[in-house]
Amino acid sequence: MFNLIKKRLLLQLVGYFSILSIVTVLLVAVSANVRSREALRRSAIDRLDVATSLKESQVNQWVDNQRRDVILMTQLPDLLINSEIAFTKDRESPEYKTATESIRKFMADISLVKSNIRQISILTNNGITIVSTDKQKEGKYQPLGNTTTYFTRDQSRVIVPNFYISPISGKAAMTFAAPLSNKAGDRIGVVAVDLDLQGVDDIIRKNTGLGNSGETYVVGRLASKNILLSGGGAESQELSKDIKSEGITAAALGKDGEGLYRNYKNVPVLGSFIWIDNLNLALLAEISQSEAFEPADRLARDILLIGLSSAGILLTAVYLIARRISQPILAIADAANQVSGGNLNSQAPVLTEDEIGILAIAFNQMTSQLKASGEQLADYSRTLEQKVEQRTSEIKAIIDNMVDGLVVVDGEDQITQFNPAIAGMIGVSSKAIASSENYKEIFKGEEIANIIASTRENPRQVFSAEFALPDRRTGKAVATSIFREVEGSAWFGDVVRSGGVNAPANDEETEAPELSTLGVNYLGTVILIRDITAEKEVDRMKTDFISTVSHELRTPLTSVLGFAKLIQKKLDESIFPLIQTDDKKVKRSVRQVTENIEIIVSEGTRLTKLINEVLDVAKIEAGKMQWNMDIISITEVIDRAFSATSALFEQKNLMPVREIAENLANINGDKDRLIQVVINLISNAVKFTEKGSVTCRVVQDNQSIIVSVVDQGVGISESDQPKVFEKFKQVGDTLTDKPQGTGLGLPISREIIEHHGGKIWVESELGKGSTFSFSIPIAQKTEVENKAQIPSINFDILIEQLKKRVMLEPQPEEHLTEGTGKKILVIDDDPSIRSLLRQELEAKGYVIYEAENGQEAITKVREVRPDLITLDIIMQGITGYDVASILKSDPVTINIPIIIVSVIDDKNRGLRLGIDSYVTKPVDMAILLREVDLLLTSKTSTGKRILVVDDNFVSISLLVEMLQNQGFIPLTISPNDDLRANVLALQPDIIIASTKLAQQVQSLRTEQSMEHIRFLLISEG
Repeated sequence: MFNLIKKRLLLQLVGYFSILSIVTVLLVAVSANVRSREALRRSAIDRLDVATSLKESQVNQWVDNQRRDVILMTQLPDLLINSEIAFTKDRESPEYKTATESIRKFMADISLVKSNIRQISILTNNGITIVSTDKQKEGKYQPLGNTTTYFTRDQSRVIVPNFYISPISGKAAMTFAAPLSNKAGDRIGVVAVDLDLQGVDDIIRKNTGLGNSGETYVVGRLASKNILLSGGGAESQELSKDIKSEGITAAALGKDGEGLYRNYKNVPVLGSFIWIDNLNLALLAEISQSEAFEPADRLARDILLIGLSSAGILLTAVYLIARRISQPILAIADAANQVSGGNLNSQAPVLTEDEIGILAIAFNQMTSQLKASGEQLADYSRTLEQKVEQRTSEIKAIIDNMVDGLVVVDGEDQITQFNPAIAGMIGVSSKAIASSENYKEIFKGEEIANIIASTRENPRQVFSAEFALPDRRTGKAVATSIFREVEGSAWFGDVVRSGGVNAPANDEETEAPELSTLGVNYLGTVILIRDITAEKEVDRMKTDFISTVSHELRTPLTSVLGFAKLIQKKLDESIFPLIQTDDKKVKRSVRQVTENIEIIVSEGTRLTKLINEVLDVAKIEAGKMQWNMDIISITEVIDRAFSATSALFEQKNLMPVREIAENLANINGDKDRLIQVVINLISNAVKFTEKGSVTCRVVQDNQSIIVSVVDQGVGISESDQPKVFEKFKQVGDTLTDKPQGTGLGLPISREIIEHHGGKIWVESELGKGSTFSFSIPIAQKTEVENKAQIPSINFDILIEQLKKRVMLEPQPEEHLTEGTGKKILVIDDDPSIRSLLRQELEAKGYVIYEAENGQEAITKVREVRPDLITLDIIMQGITGYDVASILKSDPVTINIPIIIVSVIDDKNRGLRLGIDSYVTKPVDMAILLREVDLLLTSKTSTGKRILVVDDNFVSISLLVEMLQNQGFIPLTISPNDDLRANVLALQPDIIIASTKLAQQVQSLRTEQSMEHIRFLLISEG
């Protein structure tokens, strides 16, 4: 039914008008009924109020008349005289009889006149009936209690009469009593009159314009009950029955009012009620609601009847009009259906000249235009198909002729498209690729699978990876996802990447979001693969070139710096003190020479720093950087960095500020490299800040520790920010405002941070300072547990502690003087370096011998038997490592201390060969001389027994090998073995133990027999 109405405009119009008409008629009828009922209610209430007022007045008047009649009786002389005789004479005396007969006659006369008097009695003061219209009561006691209303003449209008149910008639009655007094005014008796309330009932029952259902009645309170005394259904109502209604209850409480309620017969009425206070009665006048409101209901019915009749006539007219309107519309709709079915020649008939006719004309015009547009579109479609086919052929030709390989993988891991280049690149036939069911059949390694998974997790990002190609070639794959935007979605998580400059857009970037939350539908992954073997070779050659050039620069730089410092020292100590003159030219020359030497040393130091940074970059790019990863505290890193840069703050009078959050998690990193990063950031901040403070802020955010260095310097423009992390790129004009530094500090910092899995970025604004920040992932629980199980040992530090702090006991002071005549063999292929070392060492009193290559060095060692050797690594013929290996393998030369002095920084390899110390070029002469002095003035370590108490060192075999190379005798036991018994049996010179055994070690130290033993505790964290 509803579907039919929705489809027929005619039915909708008729239906809408029907509903509108019926609703209008109903509203009018209801409104008229409500208003008329209110008017009728008010009218009926007014009539009821008039009735109750009238009845109240009539009842009060009737009661007052009865009071006056009783008072009148007590004033009649004959009644008084005869009553006095009856009260005073003997009952048998003639006077008594005469008097009583007179009284009876008087009472009979009064009863005839007053029909409402049912009984009259003359009583003594004691209540004995002397004379009564009811002879049966004569001589009997008649109490004047609750049923009798006793009053005097003065009190007649004050006393409230009492109503009661007569035990004789069973009807409501009232008894008035008044005193009889003699001439002296003394009370001699009482007149009691029983009244019939028929007069009251007549008054109450009299209908005064209240309609057929109207009634008035009186209710009194007897024995805590509401009793119907008169009116209403008093004849049929049991008088002792308690009656109730809302009006009776309110009136009994002394309230006057009116309202709609159900009466004591449970009939809905409209009533008015009052409480007659001087009679102690409730008077109610009521009319049934059906009669009271019948005119209003009749009016509503009439309105509905007339309204619905009018609506029926209106609907008939609406139907006819609507049909006239709908027919042209249906004709247009039929034509539209034909057009939608493809019949563009269909025309709508123009039946009228009104708006519908205009619509039909417009529809026909539209159909004609649509037909023309369809024909034109068909032409366009044919042309477009030709162009698409042509363009597709061109794109296919481009893809097929690409040098780089291209592969498309769908969501089912199948290769859906590829070009011929990829087949030759990976050494698989095109047929095999096309027939494969999974891309993993073609790409065996994990690299391609990982980047495909990454594109699916992060569809808006580009990922790349290098992987091995056949014939020892290297390929680079760049992949991104193919996706379709979901309509209505919004993506706000794009990440800006610009060489590490900008921070991630949100902190959850590293987590893999669900594709549904990204607002995309994943279709597949496109992978572009390029053979980068030649590029890798160029990078390797570039790295080797930079490394070689840097190494080659270190050797002459050592000579330049060394001789410059030597000249500076000679001038300051030997020459300038001898120049005693007042000649200004001489003084100026001395000052200029001093300044020039200082410039040479300063620039040499800066060049050394540049070379070291270039080598760091080369190592990082070549993957040869050594990383000492351990669980560390970022707070310690910050403290060490501030300590190292404290002099910079003092020089510029800046305030260092630390803002480090509490309870920071540990990180897994290389402590020294991270300290290098923080030092670099703080140094840059101090460099570009003239006044104020530099703040280092550390916070923990989700799974990362974020370190920020905030300065109050000049700031960096937005266009320059991407450059600061590029190698040799510095902010500022190199012609007019030459920047300070090498331009490698920040690139190296970026490489270090990214190696740790973090990010580094800058936020800055010109004139408002800069904030450099980096993030480091916090150490996961498994990493911490693994570190706790596998302690990290720095073998370099361990060996140095063994040799310099424990094993190498200094000789007495008399042996520490310069010029001891000890022989030192300097081995280096550069004569300048040999000359420099000779001058520095001879100045300390040592006897110097030289050798320019490895073969000559071995011969010289056997001839001279030096006390110490300085050894270069890069030499023609036999390398320094080979020389050290030969000397440390010969029992005759094994104990000769060897200090490597080389541009190559590979201390671990040297320590494995048994090298005693390692100094890199350019040489810091103070460090070299200290090492020489320490080794020459100390005892040898040959034959010293080292007891290692641990079974948890992963690299324990490496430690044993290094100890053997240094001339120690290593011994190992488990922590579960009896430590004291093994110490007594093995008699070691040194014990290396975990800090977990600190209590046992402390116990051994207290034993007198073990005072000579030295202990070295190693922390496992």
